[in-house]
This record gives sequence, structure tokens and C-alpha cells, in this order.
Amino acid sequence: MSSPEPRSSPPEFSFLRECELFSTLSDLTLQALFLRGQVVVFEPGEDVFHIGDPADYLYVIKSGVVEIRRPAMEGSAELTPVAYVAAGDVIGEVAMFTRSNRASAARMPGGGEIFRISRDNFHSVVAGFPELALRLCFTFAQRLESTVRNMRKERQRQLGGNLKFFDLPTVIQTIISSGMTGTLRVDDPLGITLAEIYFDNGHLCRSVMGHLTGSEAFFQLFQPPPTEGTFEFKGGEREVAEGATCDILLPGMTMLMEAVRMQDEIGALRRQFPANQRYRPLDDDLRWEGDENLLPIAYDIWYRLHAGEPTVRELLDSIPASHYTVLSILNHLLETMQISAHQPDSRALTNISDISQHPLPGLDTP
Repeated sequence: MSSPEPRSSPPEFSFLRECELFSTLSDLTLQALFLRGQVVVFEPGEDVFHIGDPADYLYVIKSGVVEIRRPAMEGSAELTPVAYVAAGDVIGEVAMFTRSNRASAARMPGGGEIFRISRDNFHSVVAGFPELALRLCFTFAQRLESTVRNMRKERQRQLGGNLKFFDLPTVIQTIISSGMTGTLRVDDPLGITLAEIYFDNGHLCRSVMGHLTGSEAFFQLFQPPPTEGTFEFKGGEREVAEGATCDILLPGMTMLMEAVRMQDEIGALRRQFPANQRYRPLDDDLRWEGDENLLPIAYDIWYRLHAGEPTVRELLDSIPASHYTVLSILNHLLETMQISAHQPDSRALTNISDISQHPLPGLDTP
């Protein structure tokens, strides 16, 4: 009996077919593109191009993630991330015909590989392979016909990287502005999941972090945002448990701005309320004069103070609210003279700011 023929390995240019622009081209055309270009390896943090550079190359991301940056304000030399593009995406296809200069800068925060082909070589392939010219005409006409938002909905992407090289708020902003549906998972350096955020057509839908859910879980992720570990966004259907509903009602950009505000203020609150300090209620009944939306959480804290006078650390670990919310409620109760502090034990006193940036249950310091 004859032995089976060995399976042939995919051709070197097969990654080009993952790109929407080239997905329908024949192997012959893809090979022509590949042979006239080159795959360039970029180290972590290495620039791909700068603002003002001539747009004389078309880029196809083979692996890794490219960070697109623009000036923070007009005339400013400081660049800020505005978007991330991942494997299978193309940069500069329109510039192959407009001959414009780069209006943005691009770099690879985590490194990776990019296929690039010069304008002259690209034009030679277009001239020699009519199906590529037809594909370009179809693509550009389709973009005129439908909005960029709708096109992005049809093609769910995957983003991922190391938080040492990426700005988490910009990652979330990219998902929101792209109208994407899927799950963003944030892991610590050991690979343990810190938080999961679910998006539905670019809208923040649900968030989970430890014992927290909804808006409070989202806010906790930024108190402060993790700078180590990894993130991964998987496009597709919203992965929410059966029977669960969207529990984030505010727009995503509003949530991000509120998270930044809390991040700016929480440092002072942490210094004011040491982790092992205990507070006792001075009245039987709670007098609440703050935000009515916080009343259920305020009552929860009030009852726990009456039941056993827990430490601030214990309240943070058990109350279903972000650290900012818990500490701001304690601050309100203290300012309205409804609670008072026990004399602290000098041997046990620890400032909350010294505890891990994501001190959830089970992560307490000894």
C-alpha cells in the first residue's frame, strides 16, 4: 500500500489572505505582491514611520499590534495614542495613489512583523494583475457607500499585548470608537484574570473584576490602571452569562472620563483612611445627604460598622463598590460627624496606597 502524500505547508504569502483587501485574490497575484515586498521585523517600541514621512510604502501587519499616534493638540510635539491596529490590517493603501505625507506616527509597542511594499512595486503589480486593480476599485467604492463604522462591525478583530507597552484607556477607546463587539480581558503578570469588560457594538455593556460588577468594576480597574500584565480583546458575540443584562448605562467615553477623575482624587482619600483603621458609628440611624445613587452602598457600610466595626481594609474587600466609592462614602460620614475613628494600632497601621494596585479579596498584604 502506498504511503499518503505529505501535506504541503502553506505558502509564505498566506498571511496576506488574512487581510480583507487581498482576501479574494488568487495565489498568483498574492505571490507577485509578496515577491515585490519584504517582511520587516520590528523590536518592541520601534517606530514604523513618523509624521511628515512620505507615504511611499503600503504596510500589512503580519504579527503584533501597531500603535497610531498623533499630536495631543495642534502644534504640540507630544504624541498621544489614538488607535491600535492588529494582524491582518493594512496601513497606507489610499496613500499609494494620493502620494500624501504621513499625518500620524506609528510604532510597535510590543514588536512584531510587518510586510511592506513600495509604491512603485505596488503599482507594477496593479498594472500586471487586473484582479488586484478591480479589487481596489471595489474596496474604495464600498467605503464610499458605507461608513467606516459599519465596515468594522463586519470584521471583528483581535487585539492583544503587554501592558508595559500599551495604554489601557486608549485600547478601550479604540474598541468603543470602532463599534466592536466582544470581550476585553486584562490579566496580571501571572496570567490570572483581573477584569473582563464586555462590549456590544462599541458600547460598554458589562464589567467584572473580583467581587465587583458593572460600573464599580470598571472604575476599580483604573484605581490605578495596571501597568504590568497583558490584555486581549476577542471579537464576536457578547460573552455574558445567561440571564445577565447590561449593567453599565453611561456612554463609554463618559465612563473613561469619570474613571480618570476618580484616579486623580483617590490618592488623597487613601492617605486619609489607613487600611487597618476602624471606625465606629456615632448614631443609630444613617443621615445621608449625598448622591442618592450611592445610598444602598452607604447603608451597606453603615450596617457593617454597626455589626462589628470592620477595618477599612475589610470594607474595601467586601463592599460591592470600587475603592473610590467606599472611601468617598466614609469621608462623607466622617465630615458629617456620623462616624469616628478608633485610636490606631501603631504596629498594624498601613496606608492603603502601599497596598497592591488591585487589592481585591485574597490579595491582602500580611
